[in-house]
Amino acid sequence: MKKIVLLASLFLLCLGGCNKNNEIVLDSSEPLALAPDVEWAVVIDPYAAYREETSWSSTVINHCRKGEILKVEGKDFVNGKELWYNFACGWLPSSSVAIYSNKLKAQTASNQLK
Repeated sequence: MKKIVLLASLFLLCLGGCNKNNEIVLDSSEPLALAPDVEWAVVIDPYAAYREETSWSSTVINHCRKGEILKVEGKDFVNGKELWYNFACGWLPSSSVAIYSNKLKAQTASNQLK
């Protein structure tokens, strides 16, 4: 009899804990947001200059601001020690960005920088 009461109590607790309003809704506007092979970057410098090539002396072709989220297009080691990331607008050094495995993590980090 005790087992039946215990099982009934557990069943009722489980039913009470199920709430249809706790649905998780994923933003599907960016299909690559959770892709395992795509990295995302958040700019951590107040302002950063996109370079045409992976060099500090390369031409500045654009700028970005702290908190911007960027999709990593590629990366390159310069002289085997300095890592640069390629984005749609140009190259940034690794010291200017933080890298995340998905866009949702990058969005959380960006929100904390603001």
